[in-house]
Amino acid sequence: MKLLVVEDELHIREGIVELLKEEGFETSEVGSVTEALSCLQSEQFDAVLCDIYLPDGEGFDVLLALSSRDSPSLIMMTALGNRALASKALEAGAYDYVSKPIRFDELIARLQRLEEKLTLRRRVSEAEESFRNRGELAVLGSSSSMQEVQHLIQKSGSSRVPVLLQGETGVGKGVVARLLHSLSDLKEQPFMRVNCAAIPTELMESEFFGHKKGAFSGADHDRKGLLPTAGRGTLFLDELVELPLSMQSKLLHVLDERCFRPVGDDKEYPFHARIIAASNYDFEQAVKEGRFREDLYFRLNVMKICIPPLRQRGDDIIPLANRLLSQICTEWSSNKTEFTPAQGLWLESQSWPGNVRELRNYLERALLLSSEDELQFPDLEDLVGSDELSLVDACHAFERRYIEHVIQNNNGDKAAAALKLGIGISTLYRKLEE
Repeated sequence: MKLLVVEDELHIREGIVELLKEEGFETSEVGSVTEALSCLQSEQFDAVLCDIYLPDGEGFDVLLALSSRDSPSLIMMTALGNRALASKALEAGAYDYVSKPIRFDELIARLQRLEEKLTLRRRVSEAEESFRNRGELAVLGSSSSMQEVQHLIQKSGSSRVPVLLQGETGVGKGVVARLLHSLSDLKEQPFMRVNCAAIPTELMESEFFGHKKGAFSGADHDRKGLLPTAGRGTLFLDELVELPLSMQSKLLHVLDERCFRPVGDDKEYPFHARIIAASNYDFEQAVKEGRFREDLYFRLNVMKICIPPLRQRGDDIIPLANRLLSQICTEWSSNKTEFTPAQGLWLESQSWPGNVRELRNYLERALLLSSEDELQFPDLEDLVGSDELSLVDACHAFERRYIEHVIQNNNGDKAAAALKLGIGISTLYRKLEE
């Protein structure tokens, strides 16, 4: 436990500090309110042991500065028998008080109780954080392939190593990048997302590094680039394969030297942010084709997370659709609407080439077409034909199309489709011939 001792009488302060160090406490010492406040701004402490009367104020001035929940606990040192002052300190938010002259055994006992309390609080906080993280990760899905993705996110989320995200358009690479940011100790710092494919080539250097006034025609003021804006947070470079080779070379220099130079500036500035890069094009294939620098790929490929397409994780479609629909209803201030079991089966039968993004767009369209208490899936209505069909014929039509979709999603493997459908292979052939 790290302590700050605030006491103006030198011999008393030195005696307290010597005792605390002998007991294994990490201790700093100051002799005034001003010094205490300055020390608290520059360092983190678990507790403050503070005298009530100081040359430039009172211990209550220090206590007032410790009003937030995460501030260190304060133990006030009061004159012997001054119970009114001690009571006032407790009412003002002090954790405890000790009377002068200090009984060291009593002080150590109180500090040990405080340490136990702080340890318990940290454990509770860590448990709550772990629970929140599991809840956030659950958004990705619970299929076996996504459990592996969750495992890699948890492993790399708490570090600052570069991460490469690989996956088709719409699988949720941006969601994963934000999860990685929120799971790290950078979560209170900026999260900057950059679409590398959307920046004109001639503006890239200025966009990334910034520029000085007069650096080029039209640069009538200094401009802060994306790298310095990211600060000590996370810089998410989406569609990184689309970055021109010349800019890839400059980015490699930034990663190797951890510094950058704005256009028109003669000085280099430190770069602190963590890099997360993503692409819907295979990085290794891009290296083979000469579109992506091999040395930059090796520099970034500390942790690679491949996010599977939605068609390969059918078990995630229903829970994901439920969460998306609930989210859309909340955003639109719409009544909570649910889809029917038949609609759920149909959602599972689709290949969703646009992945999660396409699924969300479809649900938005369905909600727009819905009545107050019924969700409309127009494509599902087209699937079974007109309302002139009998119930039996409509069921047969839906069943056949659904089987065909499942076969397609299993790359034409009828045995795998039958297993997915929960029927025998002979039954599947028979239903296709009906």
